[in-house]
Amino acid sequence: MEGEPKSFWGKVRLEDRRVWHPLEHHCADVAACCEALLERTLLASRMARLAGLTRLSRKQVARLSLLAAYHDVGKFNLGFQNKALASPPFTNGHVREVLALFGGTFPESEKFRRALALDEMQHWSRQEDIPLRLLIASIAHHGRPFSIDDSRSKFSALQWRPSRGLDPFQGMARLAERSRSWFPEAFAPDGEPLPVEASFQHAFSGLVTLADWIASDTRFFPYSDDPETDRIAFAREAARKALDGFGIDAAAAREALGAEQPSFSQIFPFEPRGFQQRIVETPVSDGSLTILEAETGSGKTEAALALFLKLFHGGKVDGLYFALPTRTAATEIHHRVCAAIERAFPDDAIRPPVILGVPGYLMVDDREGRRLPGFEVLWNDDPKERYRFRGWAAENPKRYLAGPIIVGTIDQVLLSSLMVSHAHMRATALMRHLLVVDEVHASDAYMVTVLREVLASHLAAGGHALLMSATLGSTARSRLLSAHSRTNPALEPLAEAQRAPYPSLVCRTPDGTMRFQADSDADSKAVHRELRPWANDYTVLAQAALDAAQGGARVLIVRNTVADCIATQRALEYEARLHAECAALFTCGDIPAPHHSRFAAEDRKSLDRALEGRFGKVSPDRACVVAATQTVQQSLDLDADLLITDLCPMDVLLQRIGRLHRHPGRPRPECARTPRVVVITPADRDLTPMIRSNGEVRGRQGFGTVYEDLRILEATWRSLERRDILQIPALNRELVEETTHPEALDPLVNELGPLWRTHKTNVSGAAFAKKRLASLNCIDRTQSFGSFEFPSAELENHIQTRLGEGDRLAEFAEPIASPFGNPVRSLTIPAWLARDTGSEARAQVTHAGEGRIEFTFGPRHFVYDRLGLRPAEEQSSEEDPQDA
Repeated sequence: MEGEPKSFWGKVRLEDRRVWHPLEHHCADVAACCEALLERTLLASRMARLAGLTRLSRKQVARLSLLAAYHDVGKFNLGFQNKALASPPFTNGHVREVLALFGGTFPESEKFRRALALDEMQHWSRQEDIPLRLLIASIAHHGRPFSIDDSRSKFSALQWRPSRGLDPFQGMARLAERSRSWFPEAFAPDGEPLPVEASFQHAFSGLVTLADWIASDTRFFPYSDDPETDRIAFAREAARKALDGFGIDAAAAREALGAEQPSFSQIFPFEPRGFQQRIVETPVSDGSLTILEAETGSGKTEAALALFLKLFHGGKVDGLYFALPTRTAATEIHHRVCAAIERAFPDDAIRPPVILGVPGYLMVDDREGRRLPGFEVLWNDDPKERYRFRGWAAENPKRYLAGPIIVGTIDQVLLSSLMVSHAHMRATALMRHLLVVDEVHASDAYMVTVLREVLASHLAAGGHALLMSATLGSTARSRLLSAHSRTNPALEPLAEAQRAPYPSLVCRTPDGTMRFQADSDADSKAVHRELRPWANDYTVLAQAALDAAQGGARVLIVRNTVADCIATQRALEYEARLHAECAALFTCGDIPAPHHSRFAAEDRKSLDRALEGRFGKVSPDRACVVAATQTVQQSLDLDADLLITDLCPMDVLLQRIGRLHRHPGRPRPECARTPRVVVITPADRDLTPMIRSNGEVRGRQGFGTVYEDLRILEATWRSLERRDILQIPALNRELVEETTHPEALDPLVNELGPLWRTHKTNVSGAAFAKKRLASLNCIDRTQSFGSFEFPSAELENHIQTRLGEGDRLAEFAEPIASPFGNPVRSLTIPAWLARDTGSEARAQVTHAGEGRIEFTFGPRHFVYDRLGLRPAEEQSSEEDPQDA
């Protein structure tokens, strides 16, 4: 409707002309979406599981849908309605304002109760306050819960007094009357009561939030032309179409798979290996947690997709969230998932969309979108306009988990259990999915604690999760397996931990634990190791790498930090020019470059393609040397003849070794006939000088920053000194346990003396502090709605920054040509490099041309060129655990 609203409005556009949508009709839209989500997805059974039920009855669904219709009841206050006026006398919000009425201390509270027939709802549950708690959860659909007590300060009688022909409580009463006609079963006597569990309230709040996001899409829910019509029939049909268009309703895709579960060989171009077949054959019940440990390159990704298709076909999940530790890993895996889903669903009209859930990207299937002014997104090469709907979940990070199949980063999952805006929607949307977490060993104590909370909530709802790792230490494995009970498990003795099978598949359900020797059928390789004190001698390192390349080898150099990676690249270029060996240097578009995380998204794609072109499975057998960081050890399918790597924890080292002689049978140059890893170490064998008096560690190569626990690095160094040959994967379990298990680390500390004991205390204290902080930042789902609220927006920002969500985006007014010829629109600045820039900082370009961009961002100056993004003070001594 156009013009100044004459009745209560729920949505309004003020840009060009006043266009508004009646509040009652928006409430019908949201109620219909809530009903559709409960009837057409697994959310009803997941929420029922939280309450110890097998399903939600029709009456329970009707009551929840009616409560969803009341989600915007706070908008009846006139302070909110005044926002549509050209010259409003006063304005205010609509959440705390209505929560103030729940306390019963104001005369308006009684009018509120009568208007919505709240007293009639008391018999809907075994506890009289539960319907009100669920209503408060519905009102919290904007993503931030508030408490009743703290909302009383927002009360103002003026906002509830009739004015301009509008009576707030009459408007509520009319909505209540209409809602009763929409869901007549809700007020029928008897029937199953609404659950009393607080966790059910939390899930319901997320459900209403998701319903509100769907119902706010004007492509399916256009603004109404007549406020007097009954909207519900239209809204129900629109909700059905929206769930189908967005891919949230999985029925058609599930039916397309046919009566028989697709076989492994139908989806992948090879017969399944041992653990891939086992994971498909192992029966799982609701609430299953599976941990798969197998060597890098053995096919864990394919096993995860096979498990997803099994569960999806059986109606046990509606979708998949594939969580990776880095954005790079997510973008790489996205292509592989797309290919597998395309083979599983040949009909593209029914195939569920595969979304890349990485901020800064707009990618669905093989289509890339472009953001237009406002909130519109243009999907390229889409003549049938299918992607205007398929891309819905990709267009906003808060909606990622609402997509059907999503490949994203682990932080998006962790945000579902942290006290940040829209956490409840993320958590509820996630309940439908198989949650796959890859490279789970890469998480620190903070992230593991949050992940346990995610798993606990997900599994309690009957969800399914798969955790994957090259080798997971027994301490971390037992901690994650205990997520069901939220208890701290007893530590497995070292000898027993070392005898555990590898590769292994562990499946825990509420009924018990199954453990298997998961034979991967992978070839064994004897890796010859060398220890060289070249960590700070870039020249010697560069010469050794180029010598190997001169012998025909493809050499992969992996440094722990971006600073060392860039320094190594400079040394390689200098030595290559000096000895006329430039042809061996890795290039992207004929431009020499390293490979690390601080490149623009557009350039990262080019770098990834170039790197796979030189080190990939089907790349030519030409000599090449590349300097890189951890970005090459996850997801990229690389095969090096020689690996040179910084000393790092053993589990990380094994992951890097997974890129060495990755594909058996490939021709190797004479100098690299046998797999060889050169581990570069500090020149001084004694690491003790790196330990400060308070037990903190500060050294080069990321010691104390990227890798905080010097005990593990020392144990890894000793383990390598004891072995000239590493038999992979036979020794994997033994190697990881002897370098991470407390029984192995404690004697080492006692031998090395007091400073190391102080370091142990520091590490333990830091880990405890991280776990404690994570616990404090996590949502307490035992608290009922109305009794708690989230912290301030400022504190929320600190919570997100801890996950790397505090990274800043430096956006340019116009696209600038990158060193590799790509149009760069923005650059991501790591949070630790932008910590003093302020929220109002904007990028100001001071130079652009000749493959170099210089700009300021707040008080900081940055350079971006073929070496990547870095502070203008060329050699920054700063390092950060997330900076790879």
